[in-house]
Amino acid sequence: MVLVLDGWRIDVPSRRAERGPRSVVLSPRAIRLVQVFAEAPGETFSRDTLLNRVWPEVTVSDESLTQVVSELRRKLDNRQLVATIPRGGYRLAAPLLREAGASGTTTRAEGLVSSIDAYALCLEARSCLGRAYEGALRDFTALASQAVALAPDDGETRALYAMALLKRHIYWSEGTGLIDSALIEAKAAIRRAPDHAEGYLATGAAQIAVGRKAAGQREIAKALSLARGDAQLHLEAAIHVMAAGNHRSAAALAVRAADLDSASFTGDLLAARYLERQDPARARIHAERALRKIRAELEVDPTALRALYGLGPLLAQLGDAQGAGAMLDSLPHQNSPLEYYRALGFARLGDVSSALERIDFLLSRGWRGFFSIDADEGFRPVRQSARFRRLQRELMSA
Repeated sequence: MVLVLDGWRIDVPSRRAERGPRSVVLSPRAIRLVQVFAEAPGETFSRDTLLNRVWPEVTVSDESLTQVVSELRRKLDNRQLVATIPRGGYRLAAPLLREAGASGTTTRAEGLVSSIDAYALCLEARSCLGRAYEGALRDFTALASQAVALAPDDGETRALYAMALLKRHIYWSEGTGLIDSALIEAKAAIRRAPDHAEGYLATGAAQIAVGRKAAGQREIAKALSLARGDAQLHLEAAIHVMAAGNHRSAAALAVRAADLDSASFTGDLLAARYLERQDPARARIHAERALRKIRAELEVDPTALRALYGLGPLLAQLGDAQGAGAMLDSLPHQNSPLEYYRALGFARLGDVSSALERIDFLLSRGWRGFFSIDADEGFRPVRQSARFRRLQRELMSA
């Protein structure tokens, strides 16, 4: 029996788990715990049930179970892998799949569920990410994971989960070590849906994140050829192409995203930032468009967090220092990657100390998005800071 869990390929008889170049050996009790979870994916097991199933006919203390759960989390490099349910026990927080046949295809460990439920979970996951509240990235990943558990053979679902893992890797501490899993899920998405763009996008983005920039851009080009009218895909592509250092193409993709979705401010906001270095006049046009759209959105929903956080840096880019300062001071402090925009706003106002304070905060949460700072003209004062260069070196050597 071979099980696939959080990107790890677990050979049950040998008790060996492999993910990319890494290989670990699990204890017999840890393997048995995984097998119990595999019998009912997604279910919560009480501590008594697990004690009886993992140690049949043997009396052990609760501490024995705690140690085995801790072993799984530690050796499989994910503290959130086994969720502790208050007064309930434990539940596996990632999809558990069973590898079948020589082809290496996977199926859900047990049972069949209508794909409409998986599709609904994907919609809910995207909604969480769009609302950008504290914990949204965690919820996005959890919902995408649940969708994969329900529909492991669906390419769109696997691609969404791959992108969720990648975003956690780049933007928040819970993503430590998830890049290999993101690549595995992205490639699985392409095998299941070779004509679906998001699998190629996720593959390309993950390759860029590990330094394979040319290969990553080729995969993203495949995604764009399959979804020339998808605004969100162009927006995501622009971000990752910029991460590869391709400023000109990233700017063009951001402009295309703005053209494809004229009601949304995000394409114009990104275009305003990416064009600023090469074409300041066009950058200002997109900045003004983004400002009108953000204000229109805030009239409808004054609590829209992405709009609120985007407004301060945008006002600063357009020369309204007083308005930008007031906006930055009024923002609620978020324990989330949105604090990047506060850092950008302070940098544009020349308050390097406050900008670095926000960058320090992001780094303390595992943020790895230095490519954004390198690409954005608004961060020029920060990039010239010796303290920033030291932080960047520390991150790159980590």
